[in-house]
Amino acid sequence: MKLSPFAVQVLLLVLAVVSSALVAVVAGVLCHVAGTGIAGAVLYGGGAFILWMTLSVTVLTALGLLGGGTASSP
Repeated sequence: MKLSPFAVQVLLLVLAVVSSALVAVVAGVLCHVAGTGIAGAVLYGGGAFILWMTLSVTVLTALGLLGGGTASSP
């Protein structure tokens, strides 16, 4: 079974979101364990999510795996 380029891009974005959520949860838990309150830990986790998601999308785009490339002919 061969996936279309669009399906591959969607799967890569889903992988980026899942990995960003994992990073956010770990960052929030570590921040909370270090003594920060719940609200601070959530904000810290949210910042980690945004940072990791931006980095993931930037790397995937730079590698030509997400948009930005030339249209391929069928």
